[in-house]
Amino acid sequence: MNDSNRYPDNNRNRRGPSGAGSDGLSDGRLVEVHSQLARDKEEPVQGFSLTPIFIVFLFCGFGFWAGLYLTRNSGQFSAGVFDLDAPKLATSGGPAVFEPDAAKGEKLFIINCAVCHQATGLGLAGAFPPLAGSPWVGGNGERMIKAILAGLGGEIEVKGAKYNGVMPNVGAGLSNAQIANIASYVRQAWGNTAEPIMDTKVAEVRKALADRKSPYTAAELLKENPLEAK
Repeated sequence: MNDSNRYPDNNRNRRGPSGAGSDGLSDGRLVEVHSQLARDKEEPVQGFSLTPIFIVFLFCGFGFWAGLYLTRNSGQFSAGVFDLDAPKLATSGGPAVFEPDAAKGEKLFIINCAVCHQATGLGLAGAFPPLAGSPWVGGNGERMIKAILAGLGGEIEVKGAKYNGVMPNVGAGLSNAQIANIASYVRQAWGNTAEPIMDTKVAEVRKALADRKSPYTAAELLKENPLEAK
């Protein structure tokens, strides 16, 4: 086919005068720009650049501080540091023994008991009996432990007022130490002055109630553990 019969290629770049492209840059100018860029760019170097000394000292200082902080605040990396049920050490490096802890007892009380008896220990009039100044939580600790482990239902009289409800066996899902901490807290909070409860005592009562399937009534509980005379 004769070239004269070909259609013109409108997409092909047209060159201007002196070999300039459609963008207005000549071949010579393009070569010049490329050479300039090649001279100005930073040449690559082999290896790695050194970390500024300030950053090195900063990280070293942070590592030293972190190690010092953990040493002082880790509780010797004991798993029981934040465990409400963890016993305290009787002496440094000595055997682990239970020691009633009012702070742990208060936290456990708020979680398990305060919804009914209130954080103030005053209960709710006509619904839930008070624990503050109550003879039911003082004296013989077995009475309170049994109520926590087995529950307490039916009519009960506390400080001259009668209540008729059901206390669930909240202690069924708690450990001996947790129950001991709750009982010890209640027996010494809001003006109460009874002796603390040990986890060994809770374990003893739990074993005795192993076959019990129903909550105590007030009459049953008082028959086994009468209120102390004032």
